[in-house]
Amino acid sequence: MLLYSYTSASRLQYITSFISKEIGVEAIELTNDIDSFIQHPGPKINYSNQRISENEYWIKPHGLLFEKGIQFQNIQCFEWNEQKAFFKTEGDHPFDLFAASFYLLSRYEEYLPHQKDTYGRYAHENSLAFKENFLHVPLINQWLKDFMNSLKEKFPQFQIPNSQFLFLPTYDIDEAWSYKHKGGWRTVGASIKNLFQGNLSNIVERKRVLMNLRKDPFDAYEWMDKLHEDLHLQPRYFFLVPEKTSKYDKNISPKEKMFQDLIRRHSEKYLIG
Repeated sequence: MLLYSYTSASRLQYITSFISKEIGVEAIELTNDIDSFIQHPGPKINYSNQRISENEYWIKPHGLLFEKGIQFQNIQCFEWNEQKAFFKTEGDHPFDLFAASFYLLSRYEEYLPHQKDTYGRYAHENSLAFKENFLHVPLINQWLKDFMNSLKEKFPQFQIPNSQFLFLPTYDIDEAWSYKHKGGWRTVGASIKNLFQGNLSNIVERKRVLMNLRKDPFDAYEWMDKLHEDLHLQPRYFFLVPEKTSKYDKNISPKEKMFQDLIRRHSEKYLIG
């Protein structure tokens, strides 16, 4: 598949490489040679400000992919095929698919001034996806599905590859156990904190767990193993192993034998990090 643009900007190269892999074509080849584009016999996309030939799929650029630096984008969403879209433009496609996909995929808005959440991260409430109610939607994938169908209509010889689905569960073990194996000082300190907070339920639960009268609420490893075995899954585990605890890193010490055994046991079955 050939794509014409007057310049092969790095942003355009990035997003066409991504889209090539997503739609399953070998590559979207870029060219700035109009004659080569016109003579190309296969599917071709004109990504410029005006139509070049009759036998092409024209997407008029919004401009984002040719800009330098990061700057505020005035985005107006609209409905298209029962889903949200933006960067409305002219041509065979109602919006600049490449620029809109780049904007979302690169997390462009996170480079602009924004409000942080309680953890010092980009607060999701700032995002266009949250404000326009598509945070839960795989929007780029939906766009590309419709895009491939449009290409098929324009170029009947274009073959849409069958996509392969893979479910790959991953787990971040930030805190291996809620109460167990944390040492005397941490246990006493946490109990005192719960006492001052009036959180008596945590005190009772901690005591029952440490007396082996109740399973630690974070100890779901056997249940997860059985789930993976029953469903023939090969998950990935990431274990957080800081030598010192902090406000947000509360895992037990990597020197703790039970923690080492837990990691070793998982490494015998799964890929870990």
